[in-house]
Amino acid sequence: MAKKLQQMNTFIKDLASNIDDDTLLIVMGDHGMDSKGDHGGESEDEVEAALWMYSPKPVFGRTKPEYVTPPATAKTRPTNQIDLVPTLALLMGIPIPYNNLGHPIEEAFVGPRGTAWDRLAAAERMAAAGIKRYQTSYFSARGIEQATTPGSPADLWDKAEALVPKSKVKKGHSWEPVFLAYAEYQRETLDYSKSLWARFDVKNMVIGISIMASSVIALLVYINKRTEDDDVLVIEDSELDHAEKSLELQGITADEGQTLEKRLFRAAMLGALPGIFGGLLQSYLSGNGDWYRGSAIGALTSAATVLVALYDAEGPSFNVLPTTLWGWMAVVFTISQSIGFASNSYTIWEDSIQLFMMTTFGLVTAFSAFRMESLPDRFMTIYHSVLFVLLGRLASFSKLCREEQMPYCTSTYYASATSSTSAPWQLAIPFIAAIILPSIIKAYLAPSKSYEGLAPTWIGYVFRAGLFFSAIYWVLDAADNGNWLSSLSSLSSYLPSSASDTLSTLPPLPDKALKTLSVYTAQMILGLALVAGSTAFVWAPPCISIVTTALRSPKTAADPLAAIPGAQTAQVTVLGYGNAHGARYLLLPLNFFVALFLLTKPMGAGALALTLWQSLSLLEILDLLNLPIGSNPIGPVMLALLGQNAFFKTGHQAVLSSIQWDSAFIPLYSIKYPWSPLLVILNTFAGQILATILVPMLVLWKSGPKRRGILGSVSRALGVFVAFYATQALATMMWAGHLRRHLMLYRVFSPRFMTAAVTLLVVDVVAVVVGLTGVRVNMMSVAEVFGWA
Repeated sequence: MAKKLQQMNTFIKDLASNIDDDTLLIVMGDHGMDSKGDHGGESEDEVEAALWMYSPKPVFGRTKPEYVTPPATAKTRPTNQIDLVPTLALLMGIPIPYNNLGHPIEEAFVGPRGTAWDRLAAAERMAAAGIKRYQTSYFSARGIEQATTPGSPADLWDKAEALVPKSKVKKGHSWEPVFLAYAEYQRETLDYSKSLWARFDVKNMVIGISIMASSVIALLVYINKRTEDDDVLVIEDSELDHAEKSLELQGITADEGQTLEKRLFRAAMLGALPGIFGGLLQSYLSGNGDWYRGSAIGALTSAATVLVALYDAEGPSFNVLPTTLWGWMAVVFTISQSIGFASNSYTIWEDSIQLFMMTTFGLVTAFSAFRMESLPDRFMTIYHSVLFVLLGRLASFSKLCREEQMPYCTSTYYASATSSTSAPWQLAIPFIAAIILPSIIKAYLAPSKSYEGLAPTWIGYVFRAGLFFSAIYWVLDAADNGNWLSSLSSLSSYLPSSASDTLSTLPPLPDKALKTLSVYTAQMILGLALVAGSTAFVWAPPCISIVTTALRSPKTAADPLAAIPGAQTAQVTVLGYGNAHGARYLLLPLNFFVALFLLTKPMGAGALALTLWQSLSLLEILDLLNLPIGSNPIGPVMLALLGQNAFFKTGHQAVLSSIQWDSAFIPLYSIKYPWSPLLVILNTFAGQILATILVPMLVLWKSGPKRRGILGSVSRALGVFVAFYATQALATMMWAGHLRRHLMLYRVFSPRFMTAAVTLLVVDVVAVVVGLTGVRVNMMSVAEVFGWA
């Protein structure tokens, strides 16, 4: 650093010695630097920078003798960076920018002797007049009346104007009060503007962070309260069944009202009431209008009550640290990413870092397979691990670069970096997915004999048809946007005369015919996926098939069956029994996948299909390595990473400019509430929504009908899954608050916090409304055939 400073000092000395009297040399920095070399924060060393203005001709002066020596630090007589705007504009003789809020630097206009107060006052008045005009326009546009109370900007302006002589100025008139009056008006206006545009309510920020932190802690403790026994696969146990039947005959049943979840819900509701009423009462008595703090206090008291209820509940202690390699891997993936959000570079390249984490998981599972005794299981684990990594790499070819990643990133999501439409070759991607994806799903169900019942019809025909018509929609959309029909008619001159005549006799299509056809196609697909699909899921039987095989006829007279004419022994086989829960529940995420597939542009649709494929491989890896949810949170965390990765691979970034607003018009002609915002949400968070609906599969995959405690295990898996996103939301909230004066706040940290907050809300709603409800419906369907476990 010392060598570089000496080099720059020599450069500036040489430059200053070679400029003429009509040249002004300005040396400045846009920020400072602390002792560690960091910049962009709000520490004094980071926000303070040097300013040096030099001219061979003596034009600058000092307003006071003690100002002759430059200040030792920027704390003495500081100059705002915005003051350079009017200073340079007036020195160059050009208009001051319209939205300027700075004032001229004194030394540049007071003259070499420091006595040209008239010129300094004129410069200050000119800059203040521009500020006054801008302020008036701002209030007018907002429809706000300007305050005229003593000390307000309007009052200070009137006082400054009153000091300006209205007639010929006498020699020796003091202009210093005029300058000071306009300078005071500028400072007050700037302070007022800062209060509107750069207002940070630290108290509310601390309350919000406290609520989020206490909620995350309560969620982690709840997850830890469930033991490994809750997630053990319970097979048929005749003695246990007999004992339960005996208790039922005696009128003794389990106390369903005392489950942990119900007690926590009751504690959360009751704990919130005192805080809400206390906050509302405080707001009413103080009259400050901060009634919203009642809900904040209610949230804090609710979280505290839940923690107390968890402490009293049976189960492990409050130790939330993992005890296995996989648990530590889940913690490292979650915490390292959350800590990384304090860095703007990490946040900008988050998509690449997530791919690294997913690849790391695949490599670790592949190496873990070598410890397995069963050779077939070892080969299958390595196969799915390698496939998991390769699918992630293949999905990474779909990317939308954010501005800060340039020039080290190349966007492939659209036809070009400046386009918002897909390239023609990308239209083939949905067709490829429609052809191979149903067969891939079948391949994952076939080993457990689960491709039975409704599965062949729904996956092989209905699901495939939904994907195929989604691909057709994007062809129609591209034809409409690209005016393909007009281009086709222009080709008539190149066709044979007979073909050209036939083409010319065809009646023209009605105006907006392609748009109408595409809208109806999209509506049909959404109806098939969400309406018909949900109905079919509710009423569908388990994906099983019963096969009866005749074994033998009675051979001797001593055989007990010999007395029964035509009697034979038979073997009854239930195909799909070992995956009765998982195979049937899979229909639910497939239905939503069709809707998300339609609402995602072709390149993103391919990435979404790869995400579904990766999720199925993840299920196989966890099953082969025998990693139950009770002791290993790695499954939900990896699904969360897959959903987050799909967010980036479907053409999104943590910036507002990446929102695909045109998705609101896929099945609609115009904006209609609430459907248009809902469509944009489904498009934006397609990856997270798909991952959330797939979380119960971590419990249900390869689970037979006698599995016990399914809802509890699913709620725990969803708890781990939500905890991942909640930790991210907490971290981004903390870093945005801590770095609230960072240069990249509104470009990096604040958008990432908003993305994390909305993602958490979407995940919570989908987990409760779709995930838990779907599991309940699935359990009832299986119970109708096999009875309640």
